[in-house]
Amino acid sequence: MDILLSTLFIVICLLLIIVVLLQKGRGGGIGAAFGGIGSSAFGTRTGDVFTWVTIVLTALFLLLCVAASFVYRTPPSTVFTPTFDPAPGPITGQKIVVLRCATPQAVVHYATDGTEPTQESPSGATVTIGPGVMLQARAYRSGWKPSDVVRGHYPAAESPPAATAPTIATAPASGPASAPTATEPAQ
Repeated sequence: MDILLSTLFIVICLLLIIVVLLQKGRGGGIGAAFGGIGSSAFGTRTGDVFTWVTIVLTALFLLLCVAASFVYRTPPSTVFTPTFDPAPGPITGQKIVVLRCATPQAVVHYATDGTEPTQESPSGATVTIGPGVMLQARAYRSGWKPSDVVRGHYPAAESPPAATAPTIATAPASGPASAPTATEPAQ
């Protein structure tokens, strides 16, 4: 279909150019430029014939332009995948996660219940989550393909081990403590 439309479009363009150049203008047309014989080359009513051929070719040209605009239309773009700030990772307590999308006019929808987000899911620029939540988000824009679903797991952070007092080694109470001696290398 594309090749047929392109070929037909080029043929109509070339015919339209030739017919316009052959028409008699104020100076006698292209025939007079080469020393031609004037208006009697195609008969006495050549102006009427070329006028109608020009009208038909122009109408075909315009119809092919409209058809080509539908056939060669750029496919819709895909929305960029949203990002999370802070990035997924262990958290303690409630956190506010900022949902960002690099596509202008895109709306980010999210889900925290384990389902994939749809256009009916809640939307917004921020969401408050707690430890153990799997956050999923997808961005939408009218007339564009939706983004891929991005997932981020925010597990509960392990609490640090309890602090213990450092132990200090002491020398035994009986007898004097001897310091270690270093031996000198033989020369």
